[in-house]
Amino acid sequence: MPFFETMINNTIMAITKLNEFKQLIAELQIEYTPAEFHGFLSGLVAGGIKDESWQTLTYQFTNDGHCFSQIPLKKLTEFYQQLTESYSQADTQFQLCFDDNDDGFKMADKIADWTSHFMLGIGLAQPKFQTEKDEVGEALDDLNEISKLGYDEQDNPAELASAADEIIEYLRVVALFLHSHFALSVKESDKKQLH
Repeated sequence: MPFFETMINNTIMAITKLNEFKQLIAELQIEYTPAEFHGFLSGLVAGGIKDESWQTLTYQFTNDGHCFSQIPLKKLTEFYQQLTESYSQADTQFQLCFDDNDDGFKMADKIADWTSHFMLGIGLAQPKFQTEKDEVGEALDDLNEISKLGYDEQDNPAELASAADEIIEYLRVVALFLHSHFALSVKESDKKQLH
């Protein structure tokens, strides 16, 4: 089920369609595609940003450090909250932002864009993420490789589309895995501070 058509707690999300997300991007007046912007915000969430610092980072990296107008900012804040909730739902509502009608070539480009911006977001949230080892390090290495995804103009579009579906599902699982590692786990240093 596409992210923009999901329901949370039996209520339709404020931004329910890809076109509404595109409209929000237009209202924010940023030069990001839906795949890039969704990837960036998803990386911030997966990286564990729970306070309002996501707004400052979003201003810095999408709008030359300038704040957004109040109405689109309110919509964006609601979307960010919904995105955060989608990571935490028991039935894992989190989905990537792609148009199901794209051919294999467009999907490959969008997957690379989403992944590179996801890595930017997670890198901002977790500046030392490149030092991760074991499964987390492997997942991050996989993301780095996927962000370089390319194709040959002679590739079969149907085969690309089929591979894209598998990669998208893998990205969804990796994003949820990284969220559970960075956002949901309590680090040893945090445990020492809690009394």
